[in-house]
Amino acid sequence: MESIWEKFSKMYREKDQVGLLTWAYVIISVAVVIVAGLIALINQSVGVAILIIPLVAVAAMCANVMVWSLIRFILQTHETKEKAKQRAAKQAAKKTK
Repeated sequence: MESIWEKFSKMYREKDQVGLLTWAYVIISVAVVIVAGLIALINQSVGVAILIIPLVAVAAMCANVMVWSLIRFILQTHETKEKAKQRAAKQAAKKTK
């Protein structure tokens, strides 16, 4: 079984940026929730106030993933249209010969 570090290295080499971004948000959110829990043992109001950070992180992660997906969709659609134009141009050139 591969370690977490090997898994992240593999994701980095494969340029899986969305996966890395998602894991970064998850790790940060979990760490902040643990810290907020420890602080809440001392001062409850401060601990609860710190829980806003993971809430914002999750909202930002959702927005980033949606925007990333939209950009990839637009780029793939553009590439598909370009390939279709190139194929049509090649077929037109063959017909004229």
